[in-house]
Amino acid sequence: MQRKAPNRRRLLRHQLHFFTFNLTFKTSALVKRTLYLRQFCLYLALLCSGTPLLAQDIHFSQFANSPLNLNPGLNGVFGGDVRFVGNYRSQWNAVPVPYTTFSGSVENKIYYRRNRYDRYLTGGLMINYDRQGSIALTSVQIGIPVALTLPVAKNNFLSLGFTPAFGQRSFGTNKWSFDAQFVDCLYDPGAATHEDGSFFSTNLQYFDLSAGLNFRHYAKNTRTRFDIGGALHHVNRPDHNFWTNNTDDVRLAARMALHGNALLQVSEPFDLLGHVLYQEQGTYRELVYGLAGRLLLNARPYHELAVQVGASFRHRYTDAFVWTAEVHWRTWTLGFSYDLNLSDFTIATDNRGGPEVALIYRLYKVKPVVKQCPID
Repeated sequence: MQRKAPNRRRLLRHQLHFFTFNLTFKTSALVKRTLYLRQFCLYLALLCSGTPLLAQDIHFSQFANSPLNLNPGLNGVFGGDVRFVGNYRSQWNAVPVPYTTFSGSVENKIYYRRNRYDRYLTGGLMINYDRQGSIALTSVQIGIPVALTLPVAKNNFLSLGFTPAFGQRSFGTNKWSFDAQFVDCLYDPGAATHEDGSFFSTNLQYFDLSAGLNFRHYAKNTRTRFDIGGALHHVNRPDHNFWTNNTDDVRLAARMALHGNALLQVSEPFDLLGHVLYQEQGTYRELVYGLAGRLLLNARPYHELAVQVGASFRHRYTDAFVWTAEVHWRTWTLGFSYDLNLSDFTIATDNRGGPEVALIYRLYKVKPVVKQCPID
């Protein structure tokens, strides 16, 4: 029985899908291996070098609610003695290769002197997990953030932090596809690839180091405060070479982050918040700025309840609006955001960037009463 010829438009769309997301390179048998090796070398080089196309650091739209990923100098910059932070992001669910990111951390303050809480060391633990793309590029990082906070003037504090970390990156090969697997213009996943994968490794381990500074100012007798800080991530530029017999120096690009966050008490129940972030990594540039309003519904000490709504704009390639909402209850913070994608990638995403959730809990240990604001 003669096989019916496939619809031309459907066939082209089918081939484009595999080219974009599964590294399928439709070419003649004579140049197949050469083209595959060149494209794959380029892909892994970009993947490992930290370029903005394929190897950015993990990314949260609620960057202020993921403080240790933003700046190690924010370690310990909160009201309370212990802080737990969890972040989850699911990006580009409208395309076949969504990105999933999770981060969790805990920080604990250690005070220099009893009954004096304006200078302290902070130690913690941070775990990051990121999975992206059709080859399931997976990054796992475990960090041990350490910071020192000292008063520099009344109601002004300077924090210096470092995060030594150990990381692993890996990817899978079971979803790769090659032109040899197209038989009579139809893709056969069971067909032989005729490719040799012995020239590369599917995982690597590395040591990483980040450092940062943060300055915080509290206004007297109001909730007004602001933070200004900067950080340099991947100070040691760890090796990211997947090749087994390659002497090229493939390293993760350093990332610089400069940020500012402010809260202005406008009236007794209402606060205005603003934030700005600028980042560089390799050729990647990002600028984010936004505003939010917070309404205090219950001002009773240690029973506070507040709601907050806001929006941000991310400049990358005219990239996205980010809508945010937060609930602050006692020492809990629950944040939700959603990216409205505006870049050229809207053809694939239909404007849907992805949801993100942040959960923060701050713990106060029993000690002599001092004036602190639980909502931070």
